[in-house]
Amino acid sequence: MVENTWSREESVKRLLDRFNQWLNHIESVDREEIFAISRELGGILGVSELEQHEQILDKIVKLNEKVAHLSWLSEHLKILHDLSHTFSRTYDEEEILTKAFELVSRVMRTDAFFIALYEEGDSEIQIPISIDSGVNYGPITLPYGEGIISKVIATRETVHLRTSRDETVGASAVRWGNPESDTNTCIFVPLMLGNQMKGVISAQSYREFAYKKEHEELLKIIGSQVASAVETARLYERMYQMSFRDDLTGILNYRAFHRDLEKLLEEGQSSVALIMLDSDHLKAVNDQYGHHVGDELIRCIAEALKVNAGAGESVYRYAGDEFMLLSPDATLREMMDKVLAIREYLYKHPLVYQGRLIPATVSAGIALYPDHADSADGLKRAADEALYRSKKRGKNCATVYGAG
Repeated sequence: MVENTWSREESVKRLLDRFNQWLNHIESVDREEIFAISRELGGILGVSELEQHEQILDKIVKLNEKVAHLSWLSEHLKILHDLSHTFSRTYDEEEILTKAFELVSRVMRTDAFFIALYEEGDSEIQIPISIDSGVNYGPITLPYGEGIISKVIATRETVHLRTSRDETVGASAVRWGNPESDTNTCIFVPLMLGNQMKGVISAQSYREFAYKKEHEELLKIIGSQVASAVETARLYERMYQMSFRDDLTGILNYRAFHRDLEKLLEEGQSSVALIMLDSDHLKAVNDQYGHHVGDELIRCIAEALKVNAGAGESVYRYAGDEFMLLSPDATLREMMDKVLAIREYLYKHPLVYQGRLIPATVSAGIALYPDHADSADGLKRAADEALYRSKKRGKNCATVYGAG
């Protein structure tokens, strides 16, 4: 503080020394001390000198604010790095959203928090994660067009409610959870991926004026990373699921067969019936009519399996013209009837090419776990051996492993 008892020269010297100390330690400047000195300068300095000192004090305050802002950003760059690192290591959408909440909570108060996901043109907004006081109340579905989330999606603009008294359309429903008290400060930031709207991320506090402009900017950066990570995870999931589908027929493929059979046995399924089935005349059709007609024959067989598969059963194109049907808890009699139904369907729905009827007949082998094998590979080998016997018997028939 500057005392009135100082001489003018001594006061100026001490002021300059203090200015120098502040500039050398700008991050620790005491704003209250600056304002106190500013108020007392009028009794010590003349008008011209007072104006110069006021300009210096103003620059010191602004420099302190800038350094404080840079320090705040530097402190949170580690958080953004951690977020980016986490998102690069997982394609699990739930893990991405949970980690986003954890990291946002490290940089600002999150008494309540949610992430809303939205695809342009949808009639609903999906809220997979909605946390209030540490409890996740998600998932939640809301109609698009109502409330503050829809407003942020429509305008693509951030909404910052600093107190519960702020007047904003839709502000009456800003979070879900604790019914006894409501949040006072809320930030709603649009999730943008390039120019595409992907949803809204919101951090909320029970305190008033809990957030600054810097929090808005940080939430925008985090939100952008969340949107990118979720989009990548969904793309990965689509590609992953496609890897279990046969391109020609649209039914499951051999990867899915091994996955599903192993899962059934690991889950302790008491019995699993397997039908292995293939076409009797694919090579002849390919040779006489061409492979494009052979492809149509394969599609016909796949359709016959799909139509006749019951609840809980799965059908697969295993390779070429070889197909599988898995049926938990089925009996051998039921599987024989299933093959008969497939053969009858093919008889009633022959392939027609250039006015010619091309019959589609199939041979089948049937095996049952654990009666005929105690492992996935063993069950497949048993069905394969039964199929071989059907071929040897003259085709267009079904054989149970170990019979005949």
